[in-house]
Amino acid sequence: MKIKSHALVLKTTIFKESSLIIRLFTREKGKSTYIVKAAMRQKSPNKAIYQQLNEVEINYTHHPKKQIHPVYSVKLINDWDNICGDLKKTVLCTSMLEIIDKSYDEEIPDTKTYDTLQSVMLYFDHNNKNLNNAFYYFILHFLKNSGYDILSAKKHPIILRFQQKNPNLLNDLNLIFNLDLNGMHKSKNIPNYERKIMTRFMSELVRYHFPDVKSFKVAKDLFS
Repeated sequence: MKIKSHALVLKTTIFKESSLIIRLFTREKGKSTYIVKAAMRQKSPNKAIYQQLNEVEINYTHHPKKQIHPVYSVKLINDWDNICGDLKKTVLCTSMLEIIDKSYDEEIPDTKTYDTLQSVMLYFDHNNKNLNNAFYYFILHFLKNSGYDILSAKKHPIILRFQQKNPNLLNDLNLIFNLDLNGMHKSKNIPNYERKIMTRFMSELVRYHFPDVKSFKVAKDLFS
């Protein structure tokens, strides 16, 4: 069956010198693995398309009984120039992709998470302020889409501990969860003291739920 899909590049591996094995997060099929033959040949015009973070449109043949599907055409949708030229944006986006890569099995569709991720990356690509809040927005929505609503988990050990430092923690979390990314500048500001506590809280929350995400070890140093 031939399928066309938008996707974000999670990881790329060279295969037999001239081909690529690419792992993508697609809107329709979730995380899936593909092979692009001859992608690394010297005359191939599409080498740069398969870089991590890129958003692409792929046409491929889906084989239900196979784990790797052949791609027969690809088109670059967005290479996120304003993300890749900024260290903090790049690391935060890489962390989001790594969270998805390590949290999902193959071919489990999650259109809500795809749309949330794409919206946050679009925000990063067009804005330079409130990057932390946009990243927190993704984490809270990802957890909820994965079946863990942190806003309802009042007995979560990290929430209980940080509420002692900031009694308004759940209110602040709700504020971030309900952010309008297109109108972030109009959003109510979290007081500076509470924002610092939120930064520490979110760092621990990510480490608690996603302990194997290596890129976050770099990202947490960029939160301040």
